[in-house]
Amino acid sequence: MLSERQRRIAVMRQFELQMPKYPLKILERLTNFRYRMFEEERGVEMLATVLASSFDFYEHRLNLAKHGFSLIVCQKHNAAVPLFTLELDTGMLYEPSATPDKAPDRRPNKAPDEATKEAKRKRRTADEMKILISQIIIGAQSGMNELEHMPDRTRQYYLVLRELYLQPKVGRPWAS
Repeated sequence: MLSERQRRIAVMRQFELQMPKYPLKILERLTNFRYRMFEEERGVEMLATVLASSFDFYEHRLNLAKHGFSLIVCQKHNAAVPLFTLELDTGMLYEPSATPDKAPDRRPNKAPDEATKEAKRKRRTADEMKILISQIIIGAQSGMNELEHMPDRTRQYYLVLRELYLQPKVGRPWAS
C-alpha cells in the first residue's frame, strides 16, 4: 500500500506527462506539490495543488487554509470542491462545486425504475458518501435537499461528519 506522499508524487508525475493535452501551462514548480500555472483559455494565472483524490481537500483541511489555490489536480474526482478540479483519470476539468457524474444514480437522465430504487436504497458507497459530505460542507443545494429527506439519525451522522471536517486537525498542516 502506498503512502499519501507516494500517491501524490505519482499523480504529480502523471500530470507532468499528460500536461500537453490540457489548456494549462506550468509557469513554476513550487514545493509541497504545488504549481503556478497559466490557463490559456481564460488567460488567468492559477495556483494549483496536487492531491490523490479531490476529497483529500477536506481530509487535509485545505478548505480551512488560506492558501489561495484555484485549481486541484487529482487522480480521482470524488467530492464537490469550491475550486476548479482537473481529474487525470478522465482528463476532465470540472467547474467549482461540480460533482463527478460517475455513479449510476448521479447521471442526469434517470429512468423511472432507477428513481424508485434510489428511494428504497439505504446504504451509499464510499464515493457517494464523500460526494454528499462535501456537498453539505460547501452548502450545495443538492446536498441540503438529500439531508432534509434523511431519517433523523442519518442526518445527525452526516452533520457530525461535516463538523469534523470543518475543525482543524491538531499539529502542523502536512499538505500545505
